[in-house]
Amino acid sequence: MRVLHLTTEFPPIIYGGLGTATGGLVKALVKAGIEAAVFLFGPTAGSSYGRFTPLVTGEATSRRRRSVGATIFEISWFLDLDAIAAIATNWRPDVLHLHSFWIWPIAETLRRKLRIPLVYTVHSLDRAEYEIGAGPPQCVSQWDVQQAVIYGADRIISLTNSERELLMDYCPGVNERIRVVGNGIEDTSRPRKDGRLNRKAPLVLFSGRFVDRKGVRELIEAMEIVLTEAPKIKFVLAGGHRGCPGWQMEAWLLPESLYRYRSQIHFTGWLTPGQMAEWYRTADILVVPSWYEPFGMVVLEGMIHGLAVAASAVGGPAEILSDGRTGLLFPPRDPHALAKSILQLASDSNFRTRIAAAGAAAVRECWLWPQIVEKMRSVYEEAISA
Repeated sequence: MRVLHLTTEFPPIIYGGLGTATGGLVKALVKAGIEAAVFLFGPTAGSSYGRFTPLVTGEATSRRRRSVGATIFEISWFLDLDAIAAIATNWRPDVLHLHSFWIWPIAETLRRKLRIPLVYTVHSLDRAEYEIGAGPPQCVSQWDVQQAVIYGADRIISLTNSERELLMDYCPGVNERIRVVGNGIEDTSRPRKDGRLNRKAPLVLFSGRFVDRKGVRELIEAMEIVLTEAPKIKFVLAGGHRGCPGWQMEAWLLPESLYRYRSQIHFTGWLTPGQMAEWYRTADILVVPSWYEPFGMVVLEGMIHGLAVAASAVGGPAEILSDGRTGLLFPPRDPHALAKSILQLASDSNFRTRIAAAGAAAVRECWLWPQIVEKMRSVYEEAISA
């Protein structure tokens, strides 16, 4: 079986969970004996990703490289559709797998020319991003395109059962084509750093974009509640916006009432996956206070690294975590409930250790890529034989 993935994110181009998940899936497919290639419609010139240089703006060409055992075709947005179709035809895929709905016109053309099925993974619903997550207005203007993809795909991958419910509400009639297949994670965890054992108080980590739907403002409110009661606890807020340093994130988000706790609060700025892994190995608690979370790769990352996870009881986190056993769940948009969860984990090291160990065991039992790949293989085989 040969699967051609169409995406705007693939390592090293990662803006969030989509890029991480797509990279992990392709690598896992190759390991499972499924041939994979990627059409990467990357960023324009001027972007920098270490040693990787995207194609120049306006350059009507493509470039080919290898990564994780797969062929990666870096496709210019300005390349003629017939030329893109020729590259796809020469590679001879059996199925197309679309990850970014903006590429729908190209994906639809390829499906028609190659006469093969198309599978679409809904990494996030723009309508839900706007209605639940207070996303920007473009989420509304883009919804018509995403809706067309959902109605047009041969099979639709939903990451969670809650996302499936949203899909059926937003797009009536698609239920029979929806298959629930979550994301996975590779077990690349390393021994945790011993320094944390000598700390007088735990380190609490947040990882993600600093947008409202990630609950970052509720976290800021909760931090003041926590630090008033337990001033030795440390907070690390990792991520934010690409290209924006940590000090700018701090200036934007940190209220004057928290200035007295500045030594306990650290904004890292945008990090590479390797840099982020170091913080996972250092921290004790991971918080995921999202309003809307279609899956939550960050939850799996925290669990696999042995952190005790406290997350909003929404979407993916609510389906991944078992409250009180493999993590703690609290109501979204509630800084007091978030603070209570942090203090519960911070004040009882035995409970925190037990939660972390159970979470690590659960992720290895249910969420490693080999288990997820077999579910995805079944979807591909079903789409091909339909």
